[in-house]
Amino acid sequence: MISVAMTTFNGEKYIEKQIESIIHQSLPVDEIVVCDDGSTDHTVDLLKKYDVTLIQNFQNLGYKLNFKQAMEKCNGDYIFLCDQDDIWEKDKVKDMMHIMESHKNIHVLASSFTYIDGQDQMILTTLNKGYSNNNLYNKEVEKNDLVSVLTDEFIYGNYFQGCALVMDKQTRDFVVHHFDDRLPHDWIISLYASIDGGMYFYNKSEFKYRIHNDNSIGVSTLNQSATQHVNRAYQFEERYQKARDALYVLDVLKSNCIDYYMQNEKKFNAIESFMEHHVSYLKNKKFFGLLGQNRYVYYKKLKTYRARIMDLLYCLK
Repeated sequence: MISVAMTTFNGEKYIEKQIESIIHQSLPVDEIVVCDDGSTDHTVDLLKKYDVTLIQNFQNLGYKLNFKQAMEKCNGDYIFLCDQDDIWEKDKVKDMMHIMESHKNIHVLASSFTYIDGQDQMILTTLNKGYSNNNLYNKEVEKNDLVSVLTDEFIYGNYFQGCALVMDKQTRDFVVHHFDDRLPHDWIISLYASIDGGMYFYNKSEFKYRIHNDNSIGVSTLNQSATQHVNRAYQFEERYQKARDALYVLDVLKSNCIDYYMQNEKKFNAIESFMEHHVSYLKNKKFFGLLGQNRYVYYKKLKTYRARIMDLLYCLK
């Protein structure tokens, strides 16, 4: 059985295109579970036109807890996550289910995607050397290749949106029972799946990812002007959040995957110490402290060369 877990909030503008793209998949899904987070527009009315299981929240949960709820309500052996404003390629379910059923060691599979704007027009991105998945994944993966993504990689970042994921029921059960909303739901899912080598990336575009002014989550910098980007870069929140999130990841592993954490305790303790110092150096604008951190591989994994230069400039500003 194949389920789709979708969340909505004031999504009337695009919701029908998304639902239609799911209904008309070449391999049909068995159920679509939609959790609406208190929409005040016509989203709910539009959803009632379709054969979906609709749950309306009496109070706003926010996207993380709403996705947790949507996952919990699904009955499938496999669960696809879905945003309200994207468009699925016709063979998305067929392609990804073929991989899941052919590779029983895979617990979560992420696909790539294509950016579109509010008018369904493609947004072209220039792929940086050494990157893939529209520059979200800092490894170079050949088109249509299937690769494993390791737990250590998720300490330094989240590379796959929830709407790119399909998971098995086993992973869903673990996620909802060990949920931690300090991190985005998709990061938690991928992290947990990676513990026993079950997280994979399939470098094929399987859906159109919409970028518009009303996105609640997702790629937040694509439409920024140069001035906005510079202003944001000089904010403490921007500079320290990657280290903060790395500390969250380590704490999640320590709390919910203790056997795995203990097997890697020495390494994880060293990373934790580095991240704590990094946050302190940024907070107190310790130029030479940050400069000295450049000799550690952790810094190079955490941030690009340009971002490390920006950290130093931030201290001097």
